[in-house]
Amino acid sequence: MCSTHKLQMCGTEEEMREVAGRICRNYLHGAWKTIDPADMYFSRISGGLSNFLYMVGLPEDPSKLGAYRHRESSPDEELELGKKTMRSTSFTLEEPKKVLLRIYGQVHGERAMDAIVTESVIFTLLSERRLGPRLHGVFSGGRIEEYIPARPLLTKELADPSISMKIAEKMAAIHSMEVPLSKDPDWLWKTCYKWLKTVKEERLSAVKGKNEEEQRIIKQMKSVDFDKELEWLKKFLATVDSPVVFCHNDMQEGNILLFDDSVSGGQTDSDTYSSYVQTYDTDSSKDIGEDDANTSDSILSRISDSGEPRMVLIDFEYCAYNYRGFDIANHFQEWAYDYSNPQHPFYYENTDDMPNLEQKEIFIKEYLKHYQQNTSEDKACAAPGLEAVNQLLGEVEAFALASHLLWTLWSCVNASKSQIPFGYWEYARSRLETYLRLKQEVIKKGNGVAQKRKICEVDI
Repeated sequence: MCSTHKLQMCGTEEEMREVAGRICRNYLHGAWKTIDPADMYFSRISGGLSNFLYMVGLPEDPSKLGAYRHRESSPDEELELGKKTMRSTSFTLEEPKKVLLRIYGQVHGERAMDAIVTESVIFTLLSERRLGPRLHGVFSGGRIEEYIPARPLLTKELADPSISMKIAEKMAAIHSMEVPLSKDPDWLWKTCYKWLKTVKEERLSAVKGKNEEEQRIIKQMKSVDFDKELEWLKKFLATVDSPVVFCHNDMQEGNILLFDDSVSGGQTDSDTYSSYVQTYDTDSSKDIGEDDANTSDSILSRISDSGEPRMVLIDFEYCAYNYRGFDIANHFQEWAYDYSNPQHPFYYENTDDMPNLEQKEIFIKEYLKHYQQNTSEDKACAAPGLEAVNQLLGEVEAFALASHLLWTLWSCVNASKSQIPFGYWEYARSRLETYLRLKQEVIKKGNGVAQKRKICEVDI
């Protein structure tokens, strides 16, 4: 029999079912206490080096809910259990019918376990505040997470005003959180220098492109002095006054799930959940108010009673204290990148889809309104003024450079390591060229922030 922490090493589905069944019996309640593992819905969704994901569900046949206890009980106990099972065949709201079982895979390096603990703490806190999936249980080898019948946002939906405003509200909620992590805003620079070390020592020094185009891109990357670029960027951003808050740091459309009843109508559970976990699995991702009734996860509908879109955030791999300007700027850059291209390079770049000034203003005003409400005792705060809006707009314009340079390095790191089909070298070139263009705009304007124009008195 396989142990819990070695579930990923089990060779048969039957062994994995047994362990998964034992985990669910230990950490879930109601009918989960009595089901036979053989009767569970059990499917491996995905698996890589760091995570193995399984969907586990209760059987649809109510008569099977007490099968596990029946085979272990005496006749008298079976009779009593049968009565209890008959009374519990209707599911309660608190009893999940399906869950996601995440098993940690290989753990290497001194900080690997620290990263798992940190991510679990963040997941728990966001779960409690209804900003992320619910957490049903945590054990030494993994955790049990909420099954969400939802889908990732489409890139084009980021420009939908109602969705954009809801994202701004969610981001404000995250930024308002007090999380027991280091408050030093060093995540950005530590991550950049860590990836740069790998790029210099392992990627650009030894990797050869698979074709002439990749060879040209690698040659272009070798011509860039990334150390000097990071030094310049660090000095430039030091002149920008941007508050340090708890950030998601990767709020792209794939890490924002939209509740939608329709996802179960034309798809199987496996298809639905595959579309969910392809961005939630840290192996395949860009490796996502406490009493807010509109974001309650108990009502599975795309639109809340108030008419607002309902969404939940996932993938908290990069969560850390950082500058608020970065988190918002990074989100805005994602408007131009659509990762749904089925052909190489597996993304579309549409610079015309970048948010215009009016769209940025809508987002920033909504963000500031909710951030003030979350952090002020006076819930009836005045609407954010133009000065506050323009201040944040300036931060966003400046930190856009950091977003492009960060993901340039990320893409170079993954170019030869990742098994996921993606045009990493092309993506690195795209982000680098945008960074260099924005840098030139900053230089031309002196040491000021690269801001096209300030927002004036405009009613929207």
